[in-house]
Amino acid sequence: MTYTVKSVVDKKIWDLQNGYVANRSGAVAALARLRRGVGKPAGSVLDILEFTYAPELVGDPRDDDPTPGEVAAHLCLTLYAVHQQSQRQRMHQRGRPLGRSIRALIPPDHPDYTRHPVARRFAMLGTADSLAELEYHLRGMVQLLHTNTVPLDYGQLAVDLLRWQCPGGAPTVRLWWGRDFHHLSTPAATSDTGAVDGAVESAEPATTPSS
Repeated sequence: MTYTVKSVVDKKIWDLQNGYVANRSGAVAALARLRRGVGKPAGSVLDILEFTYAPELVGDPRDDDPTPGEVAAHLCLTLYAVHQQSQRQRMHQRGRPLGRSIRALIPPDHPDYTRHPVARRFAMLGTADSLAELEYHLRGMVQLLHTNTVPLDYGQLAVDLLRWQCPGGAPTVRLWWGRDFHHLSTPAATSDTGAVDGAVESAEPATTPSS
């Protein structure tokens, strides 16, 4: 399932992205519809199922709840729609895991990156103990990435979210994200971002997570 969810999400977003950067009306409208699914449960917005649904991610079609793969795909596609909005650069880029991309929000000449507001926001991802809370913090980080034109690998994020939902998976995902964030030799440490300390303060999501 790990390879499947990664390939499904990567291809769906890659196709949408190609259309969006080419200013094709269908892709522009698709991303606008996907943004309406932000913060909503997977499968609850019928208007976007043509983009988020993939038969290979479904178990029993009559199950009451979405599978972890369906949840991961829904989250990634709706968050990508927020990330790409009004951007002409490609915000889905392979090889840019979450920790690395978030680290790119901190200027390389900052005297202590661990005390930067972005680092404090990043640490909050590790405190999430429910999927709703994790999504809330991820949405805030994606808004920051959008503001500073920093890309993200949404195929890899789908893998992370799938693993997070598995029993005992959250600590593993936190470890992956932490390694990528703190690894000083990654390109993200010197990424082309104009982020400044104050940029983080205005990126809180408008709504709070559901309980």
